[in-house]
Amino acid sequence: MKHVDLEKFANGAFSAQVNRAIEEVTENIHNPNTDAGAARKITVTIAFKPNAERNFVATGVQTKTTLAPALGAVTAFSMGKNLQTGEVEAIEMGNQIPGQMSVNDVPGVVPENVVEVEGKVVDTDTGEIVGTAGSKVVDLRRREA
Repeated sequence: MKHVDLEKFANGAFSAQVNRAIEEVTENIHNPNTDAGAARKITVTIAFKPNAERNFVATGVQTKTTLAPALGAVTAFSMGKNLQTGEVEAIEMGNQIPGQMSVNDVPGVVPENVVEVEGKVVDTDTGEIVGTAGSKVVDLRRREA
């Protein structure tokens, strides 16, 4: 039998499929959302289907990749029953427990990341206008003479 050049096999489709599969595997390895230690695999299948006289063979080429799955994400829910409606409620808990106060909720506490822009104090994290520069809190209970 004559040597078969795999670069030219199936009009170059074999080589193109293998290169595409290698690209998929390398992108999967480089993806930070997959397990770095997981094994990846490329399976190449060359199928031969001869006719009844065995003088003609239809040949098919196929590649299949086995990649590492994406890592799952973990979160937590706070669950309870709404006493007014009777419905079960679930609220995703982020960095803070639902209903819990944060330091930013305390009156008089200024967030760490604030700057003055055009006479207004702006929180750089949220873009929220926190107050006015140089403003004073007025105690309406106090009487002035």
